[in-house]
Amino acid sequence: MIQNNYFDNNADLLFTVDHFVDWATIIPLKEEGFKDAAEYKATGDKHLEYAPATVEEALEGYKAVWQQSGELAGIEIAGAARSMEKHGLKFNNGKVTFPPETIKLIDLFAGSGLLGYSMGRHHGGLNMNLTASSIVMELVSQADSAFGITLGCFNLAEVIERFGSKEMTDTWVPKMSAGEVTGAMALTEPNYGSDLSRVMTRAVKDEQGVWRLTGTKRFITHGCGVGDRPSVILTLARSGGAGAKGLSFFLVHSSEIEVARIEEKLGLHTSPTCEIVFENSKAELIGEEGLGLVRYAMGMMNGARMGIAVQSLGIAQAAHAEGRKYASERVQFGATIDQLPAVKRIIEDNEALCQGMRALVYRACEIVDKYDGLSNKLLKETGDERAVRKNEEVVRLDKLAKLLTPTAKLFCSEEANFVAYHSLQIFGGSGYTEEYDIAKIYRDARICTIYEGTTQLQAVAAIGGIVEGLREGGFLMAHLRSEIGRLSDSKTAAALTADVEALAKLVPQYKERTEKEAVSIDMVAAFSRIYVSILLAQQLQIAKEKGLKEIAESKAKVFPHFHVMSRRYLAGLTVTLSAAA
Repeated sequence: MIQNNYFDNNADLLFTVDHFVDWATIIPLKEEGFKDAAEYKATGDKHLEYAPATVEEALEGYKAVWQQSGELAGIEIAGAARSMEKHGLKFNNGKVTFPPETIKLIDLFAGSGLLGYSMGRHHGGLNMNLTASSIVMELVSQADSAFGITLGCFNLAEVIERFGSKEMTDTWVPKMSAGEVTGAMALTEPNYGSDLSRVMTRAVKDEQGVWRLTGTKRFITHGCGVGDRPSVILTLARSGGAGAKGLSFFLVHSSEIEVARIEEKLGLHTSPTCEIVFENSKAELIGEEGLGLVRYAMGMMNGARMGIAVQSLGIAQAAHAEGRKYASERVQFGATIDQLPAVKRIIEDNEALCQGMRALVYRACEIVDKYDGLSNKLLKETGDERAVRKNEEVVRLDKLAKLLTPTAKLFCSEEANFVAYHSLQIFGGSGYTEEYDIAKIYRDARICTIYEGTTQLQAVAAIGGIVEGLREGGFLMAHLRSEIGRLSDSKTAAALTADVEALAKLVPQYKERTEKEAVSIDMVAAFSRIYVSILLAQQLQIAKEKGLKEIAESKAKVFPHFHVMSRRYLAGLTVTLSAAA
């Protein structure tokens, strides 16, 4: 893997951080009026020593974390990725053995205080919002997506903080922040993958009132823990009758389960994907009985989707960087191959896609942070959950989050595979060997369109928001017009408005199709490209207004290039729907 500081050496990411994300809104929401800083001033609690008192202080702290994470990712993880890949995982008699470098890297992150990026400060974490923590994950995923998953599992402590009791939170979250215990999520079963409402793992209370679980879960990442570190497994199980309302959410220590096997996978060779067996396993109820799927599992959906979207971005960035480097060094026909028109097009496509993915990822994360932050703020102010749900701005943000998170997951995971595929093509036959890291990147990318909901399921999740939202007066039409309204270039604004109106005109044709689900992916993909075009146009304008010459030059190339790809896709969808009609 290319080795450098992945934060400091990514101009587009630096631009996104400094000029694109609305930190002035989302930081105060996450910090709840900077209450941790006030509490530290009053109590001297050492956990809160570095709590910020202003947006500027928070952003300064974030940047220190990103720079350090970028260094660890681009030097330490990237330097160990090939060795970890070759070592792989070993399974024997229920025990999973990890590459020694994996354990050393966890120790390094824990020792640096960076491990618990999404956990609260009272429990030893950094209290980062989704947008800020996603930047850490982009950097680590670029170096090695499997290790990025490992770090993410420790941060499942955020789920315990959000839904667990005070006793449960105080017991487990500090240990997860310190790197002593990791986390796992056990939803999927051998016979029920995405259809979680039919989960069969049973939960019953024994004579002492202790919950006991019996059943089998499959595809459980880090269900085995990691090295000598155990895991706490957040498990969906049936405590009541049939259907979603019969499901509850439980915490189970990995000492209570048996690891039956780990999967041999195409990629992610150092991320353990376990089949685990519960047999009268002791469990603790999380939250209220009967809300396991409808509130807790679904409540994690926005973050889960964005986790894969940002992982996809990191993988795409790695593939693009490797392909661009190789093309700049490989000489054929008397010149480096990056001068060949066919190769140059691949590089330009990949650059446009990576920048587009990044714009979409961080805008979607920002909206989720606004929704979560505002909901939490209003709930604490009023104590009226029903009134908060009906708040006009909360409703708007909720609709946008429910649309943009599956859209980001769909777009980024599919385009990560596109970028990896074409980056490998730059290497020619050498890319098909294990001589270069692009082969590993290519294999790792493939899972992104599958787990945490396949592309097809993301389309199902997003299509309703597009179909209903694009009507006149709909929330999405209003949002897109508002986003285009930020643009001062009337020609660009008119072109993007035409794209939005063209997509809206296709909605009736889509709705009339007998098997419209077959093209729902195309509708969502077309929307994603139009939306990304709008975001890239905004970025071009920002760069020009702020006199950022190099970024403005980059965006001046990327925006029209991506917009052409977007219109090409929209034209194809138009033909498809017209032919069907």
